[in-house]
Amino acid sequence: MRKEKSIGNRGEAIARRFLEGRGCKFLEQNYHALGGEIDLIFLDTEKDEYVIVEVKTRCSDAFGEGEVSITPAKFEKILSAAEDFFLRKLEIKEIPFFRIDAVIVRIDGAKIFCQHIEDIGLDDFSTPCNEKYF
Repeated sequence: MRKEKSIGNRGEAIARRFLEGRGCKFLEQNYHALGGEIDLIFLDTEKDEYVIVEVKTRCSDAFGEGEVSITPAKFEKILSAAEDFFLRKLEIKEIPFFRIDAVIVRIDGAKIFCQHIEDIGLDDFSTPCNEKYF
């Protein structure tokens, strides 16, 4: 197994325990759909809503901060996979209310830090400007 995949799997396990500790009910891990993949899926029983979770694990900032790697294109793939999950896997005729969260896991030796960002949306991404200024 590649090192990156192993680190990613470890981060997902950490994020899962982290969210379960906050009262979320685990439903599914690594749901694959034609349009994309969802790392973790939970039910937030307190708010009675589904939670689609993107996990980013970092052992260093060599590849940028975890939240920076969630691009608008990645967000669209997550939305597509969420739609597939509800309509095909759960066979729900109408897509229920859900939110997309990000959990950024930072592993620094024996120290582990989790940052939980709730309800991310397209407005949370900065789009590079392609216009040239003279």
